[in-house]
Amino acid sequence: MVVSALSAYIAADRGEALVLLCMLVFVPFFSVALQAAAMRGIGISCRVQEICRMGQEVSVYFEVCRKSRLPLGAVWIHAVFENILYGEQRSVTVCLLPDEEKKMTFVYSLHAEDCGNVKIRVPVMECRDLLGLSRFRRQVQAETETLVYPPEIRLSIELLQRPETKNFGDLYDQQKRGQDVSEVSGLRDYIPGDSMNSIHWKLSGKMDKLIVREFGNPSNYNTLILYEMIKRAGDTRIPGTYNNAVLALTAAISKSLLELNLEHHVGRVFHRDFQVVPVYSSDTCEQMLLNLLCMPAAEKESGADMIYSFLRGNAGNDYTKIIYITPHYEEETARQLSREAGLTVIQIAQGRGMNDSPSAGYTLISVDADTFGDTVHSITI
Repeated sequence: MVVSALSAYIAADRGEALVLLCMLVFVPFFSVALQAAAMRGIGISCRVQEICRMGQEVSVYFEVCRKSRLPLGAVWIHAVFENILYGEQRSVTVCLLPDEEKKMTFVYSLHAEDCGNVKIRVPVMECRDLLGLSRFRRQVQAETETLVYPPEIRLSIELLQRPETKNFGDLYDQQKRGQDVSEVSGLRDYIPGDSMNSIHWKLSGKMDKLIVREFGNPSNYNTLILYEMIKRAGDTRIPGTYNNAVLALTAAISKSLLELNLEHHVGRVFHRDFQVVPVYSSDTCEQMLLNLLCMPAAEKESGADMIYSFLRGNAGNDYTKIIYITPHYEEETARQLSREAGLTVIQIAQGRGMNDSPSAGYTLISVDADTFGDTVHSITI
């Protein structure tokens, strides 16, 4: 355009062509100066809902604030989405087209494809002038995070044999009631839904109303959900869908056991250290779920090493029932674990429907990693 205007001025020797030539020469400089002035006091912030479910579309809000109303060109932000659970991150570049407002909000849709704590950072922003001829790069410190919960499964558990409890132990919980009939902690009026076995018939006859006994609650638990999360087993890479299924089933089984009034532990061996959380209420169940989502998956760990670390600490002697959930099943490892306690192994597999198969000394349940949310409704333990 500059060359054309210069040629027209030389050929016509007219003032209009000279004015056009001057405008074409100075407009880019004016555009850059205008952009530099509009950039003063500009800032980026981001926010997102605190929790969501895996598979949902989550709205990430980017807010652009500035001090002036000068025309502003396109704003490019480089956002980083980091999943702490799996140690993975991906970067996206988002183009924002501001208007004359001093505060603007833009929405980016994020697909929550994996469980875990997802941190969202915007380390860098770029602004271009109205003609797109220059680029201004600025460091920013915008950060937010969301916690992606596993899909919720309504799971019904059928117990072939109720796990043993230490009914006659010396330790009892003083804050809540339990099922230990050998320790009567109190009496109260009957409430619809109370077990008929808890009714004190002799006293009810004297009081002319139904009186129930409140039993003690042993504070030592011996049912364990042992789960395993790894990225690689030997030379085999474990897909994220397998670990997502492990988390979902661990949470669902724990909630189902709690609904059956079975206090239990949920544990995992991480870097040869056995980490366990007791679950006996809705609050402790929520704390257990937070631990699931915030503890990173192991880079590479064999099931044999994990079980060896578990048994070496004599943890196997503390439990009479173990539910072992793993994305990588090793038969020898399961047999070793079954020697210590009653064992049910839930193996996350690919392309298989849910099926039960008895094995030597334990029960093996295979669950498909892709369809577990639609196919798993009940488990027999």
